[in-house]
Amino acid sequence: MCCLGGVLVPVRNFTWDTLPVLLDLVEKTKSGSSGGQGPWWRQTFREVLGQPGLDPEANCLLLEEGGELQGFCLIFPELPVGRTVLELETVPRLASSLSEREVLRRAVGRAWELGARVVHLCLPQSSPRRELLEQEGFSLVCVYWEMVWRQEQLPPVLLPHGFSVRPFRSGDAPTLTAVQNAAFAGSWGFCPNTVEQIEYRSAMTNTSPRGILFLCHGERVAGYCWTSVAPVGGQTRGLISMVGVVPDYRRRGVGRPVLLAGMEYLRSIGVDDIGLNVDRDNTPAIGLYTSVGFQKVRELHWFEFNVRAGAPGR
Repeated sequence: MCCLGGVLVPVRNFTWDTLPVLLDLVEKTKSGSSGGQGPWWRQTFREVLGQPGLDPEANCLLLEEGGELQGFCLIFPELPVGRTVLELETVPRLASSLSEREVLRRAVGRAWELGARVVHLCLPQSSPRRELLEQEGFSLVCVYWEMVWRQEQLPPVLLPHGFSVRPFRSGDAPTLTAVQNAAFAGSWGFCPNTVEQIEYRSAMTNTSPRGILFLCHGERVAGYCWTSVAPVGGQTRGLISMVGVVPDYRRRGVGRPVLLAGMEYLRSIGVDDIGLNVDRDNTPAIGLYTSVGFQKVRELHWFEFNVRAGAPGR
């Protein structure tokens, strides 16, 4: 129980016995924005809580009012790059309220305990939560574009000579970990993954081993495309979660075929459209996505708080 401005705000840590009511809240808030699919959200969120290294009993905060759960905040530790990432969700009537403010402050306090340098939180450009973040000392640090592909025809997958595409197989987690970490080293917001994390995420409900594709040059892996799915607006959206090319194969035209191979797989399972997120400053990637028919639909704004500079709102 916390006190903010003389008002008691019941914020407490998640415990596993509260999982059913937390999943009820997730189903209510997520399903409303995606046109149903409550069971899908329940299962996926349950799996998120079980991710290696998350420790939800320490890194998931619950907000209660009137004896009922009204919100939560997940704190994802990414300490190798000195940050934590927040997922903050409350019922609509509490948006930007004192209660939501207190959950945010508690999450920043947890980041400080973990030794993080910064806290990051992503919002749609039009989110009313922006003003709250700015009042608490957060500032805009990066802008991503959400892009969607809705065309009838997919360009053909034309592999360069000597290259082939194969799906993820049992035992491939070390390979995927190495390729992903090499492909994204130094990219904004990327935290190197462990084999345990990759093994776990590759088995989650929102993905399939057949939807994780390696582009191979002989026995060497040159790049990969990791796809997933999610309900959006009552339909099923295929997602290009990550497309990466290892440094030795950059500027050799291999990004396009592995991207198209991922899109071809998503089309084969009957998705309604295909989406992805990309840093607006990544001109080569935006050029690639535009060339196959992706269009920008909205912006996603990443906000940052400097944990070591002081507590939020002070």
